[in-house]
Amino acid sequence: MSLSRFAVPVYQGLVRRLHELTTVFFELTHDCNLRCLHCGSDCARDPGAPRLARDTVVRVLREVKAHRDSHEVLVIFSGGEPLCHPELFELGADVTALEFPWGMVTNGYALSADKLRRAKAAGLRSITVSLDGLADAHDWLRGREGSHERAVAALSMLVADPFYGAMDVVTCVNKRNLRQLRQTRDLLVGLGVKDWRLFTISPIGRAPGHADLFLSRAEYGELLESLRAMRQEGGLHVALSESGYLGCRNELEVRDQYFFCRAGINVAGVMVNGDILACPNIDRRFAQGNVHRDSFIDVWEHRYEVFRDRSWMRTGDCRGCGEWRHCQGNSFHLWDLDTGRTKLCHCHEYGLI
Repeated sequence: MSLSRFAVPVYQGLVRRLHELTTVFFELTHDCNLRCLHCGSDCARDPGAPRLARDTVVRVLREVKAHRDSHEVLVIFSGGEPLCHPELFELGADVTALEFPWGMVTNGYALSADKLRRAKAAGLRSITVSLDGLADAHDWLRGREGSHERAVAALSMLVADPFYGAMDVVTCVNKRNLRQLRQTRDLLVGLGVKDWRLFTISPIGRAPGHADLFLSRAEYGELLESLRAMRQEGGLHVALSESGYLGCRNELEVRDQYFFCRAGINVAGVMVNGDILACPNIDRRFAQGNVHRDSFIDVWEHRYEVFRDRSWMRTGDCRGCGEWRHCQGNSFHLWDLDTGRTKLCHCHEYGLI
């Protein structure tokens, strides 16, 4: 183990103590134009789905701006599908007026040339588009025929536009698209995409009901080998997202930095009902307050200890684990409040240590 590896827990401990807010997610709506098998929020095509009001977002950001340099805090709109929110572009303009950079996570289905123009006019700084393999695997996972074609069209528009510099692609790796990764890479390279993030699907939301979503131990090893090879090739920057701790010998081979779940440490989230959480995928029972009755900044400064001191999570299999200093109970969205343990330990499930 390198000296830098020994220093990582020290650095992460300092970051936890400082807990500087750098990213705020707003779950704008549960309305969505797809019906993904792995959705963590049970979103669906429903114009009557709940939405986060524009004035609520603006009020929260004004409070953040009074305590932090707005230029240093990234605002991300998620959902559901943010393009289904009727005031997305007006919201974007509000965020830009408050001098926050903002971006969105989209499935690309509804991204037209006009909507891209409006998003750019509203100050859009970054965009993440989902592409989950070739057409068969993507449309199966996303629950709508033609969704792959729409996502590719969205990527083509973004690459052709000077705005492209702040765009990346994410892929949810599962049994159906694992062996399409090479072809997917070639497709992205052909489109001119420069940044690609992969992640495996977590056993949350709708996902546990679909066995095809989860890789076996051998398949996970195959994924890591593919990542190692693709990272050596160049032409497209590819990395595994921080969806789980992989053990020290794997970390920097498949991602750009050591695993560090920053939920509640540098990242906050406001859910569609106003709940103040840490990221959209975490169990909603971990809400630390609600923006309709609480000060967002007061909650951030004084009620997030459950995320910043994880000693309470060192139970069960984690109690005697030698990887605890680096893992800290794995990604927070995997914690199961009902059982008092992580839903998935990558190191043990996939034989990584």
